[in-house]
Amino acid sequence: MDNDTRITVIGLGGMGSAIAKALLGRGYRTTVWNRTASRAEPLAALGADIAPTAADAVAASPLVIICLLDGAAVDAVLPTLDAAVHGKVVVNVTSGSPAQARSTAEWARAHGAKYVDGGIMGDSPDVGTPNVRFTFSGDRDGFETYRDVWEGLGTIGYHGEDPGLAALEFMAQVAVGYEFLIGLLHTLALVRAEGADVAGFAERVAASVEGYVPVVDAFGAAIVSGEYGPDLGSLDVQAALMDDLISHRESLGVDALRMREVKRLMDERIAQGHGDQGFSSLFELLDRRAPDHTTRRSPLAFGPQLIGQTEKALNALLHTVLSDRDLTEREWVTLRLASQFDGTGDLDAFVAERLHDAEASRFTTALRERGLLAGSSLTPAGTTLIAEIGQEISTVTAPLWAEVDERDADAAARALNIVLDNAQALLRGTAPAPVRSGSAAARPT
Repeated sequence: MDNDTRITVIGLGGMGSAIAKALLGRGYRTTVWNRTASRAEPLAALGADIAPTAADAVAASPLVIICLLDGAAVDAVLPTLDAAVHGKVVVNVTSGSPAQARSTAEWARAHGAKYVDGGIMGDSPDVGTPNVRFTFSGDRDGFETYRDVWEGLGTIGYHGEDPGLAALEFMAQVAVGYEFLIGLLHTLALVRAEGADVAGFAERVAASVEGYVPVVDAFGAAIVSGEYGPDLGSLDVQAALMDDLISHRESLGVDALRMREVKRLMDERIAQGHGDQGFSSLFELLDRRAPDHTTRRSPLAFGPQLIGQTEKALNALLHTVLSDRDLTEREWVTLRLASQFDGTGDLDAFVAERLHDAEASRFTTALRERGLLAGSSLTPAGTTLIAEIGQEISTVTAPLWAEVDERDADAAARALNIVLDNAQALLRGTAPAPVRSGSAAARPT
């Protein structure tokens, strides 16, 4: 294929060399430069011109593709190109941040060049095939003038005139992959810890991944509109699974950090009154700049719903404090129980009875491993931690009572104590006190 279009490639690592080779294969007149000149020799054998300096390489072509190791390498080369880039289209496909892309675009404009930023998702052997995806943003004319060039390199996408959008697309796409894959590895560790077939499980996961495609689309639409339906089921239902997921992982020594984070977010969202919404609504807690479209609610009447949501809100605040100390709620309760233990009998049995968990010894074991318990007693570090967390909880919750009148607090205390006494009576199998007609407890909520 004969082509009069002249193109320069700056940087001949694995990806830069693959780009130059693909351009030569399509007949483009290609000039190359690399700091280590020997890397250009295989391309010279294919017909590339080797420039002695980066500035000479840029001067040879109207289109310049920069493909270096990182942003620092780009910053080192740009000052050598100041005069040479005037009137050129500069396309930088080196991976970097959106801020770096915008800064480089400013440099290019100041030197009379059109700037297009890009990202590459794929492997160098696949350059020149649809299996590699190129993302672009920046000067639209610069991009469109050489659209045929880009289409010959792989699957392409243009994301707008903001030079940072291609870098954002690249970094976000890569981040999704890493988030998914590290979660998958932890889950495979869980499967192997139970002695199950890891390869077979992975095969079944691969078959089910396609089912998440409509979920991803639905999440994007929900976040834009601020209308969160019960995708994957309501948070009230989903949250009920989390304790089992967490305890299962911890019982096998598999990392549960991400599961604890999901549980904390679910509890916080439910405490805000959004338990009927789905998983996508957790976005409102992750993007603190975004307005919560659904935080306003009507006051709740005294009854189970108000009591339950108040408890969940307080638990969410507790989880926030504990997560900073890398403690679960049950580990915190175990630590408090240990501080109350009088030494009579066995601490593990004491904790198990009060937590209603026959395997509660895993919490005391975890605290011993952290040096917070020694035998059945708190260590000095454990005593100090209890005091510090107690003080922090008091500081966090103090503002909650600031607007509560003393008489209202007394009335609430009386009401809650009546409910508590009656609930305990039911649990003991004895009848609670008769319900007075017209009382709050007699009214449906």
